[in-house]
Amino acid sequence: MNRSYTYKGFEIAVELETVWEASGNVWLLPPRGFIAVVHIRRLGATRPTVAPIRLTADNQRPFATEPDAVMTGYSAGQRVVDDTLVP
Repeated sequence: MNRSYTYKGFEIAVELETVWEASGNVWLLPPRGFIAVVHIRRLGATRPTVAPIRLTADNQRPFATEPDAVMTGYSAGQRVVDDTLVP
């Protein structure tokens, strides 16, 4: 799942990486969770403004649900914009 948001002249894109738990040769199990990867760039720019940020839930575990991962990634992107990119 990929989501993109506009915030104060920047684009905050949150990409989710699915974490699978391998159990032998059985891949029919649901995913173990999700990791959020946040990309931030100025609107209209082709290059990112900062390096991608990979986020996990508490204790370096993956997020349990996609909405948790997306909203945490978006909130983190907002904080980066507010704290370091907007004067």
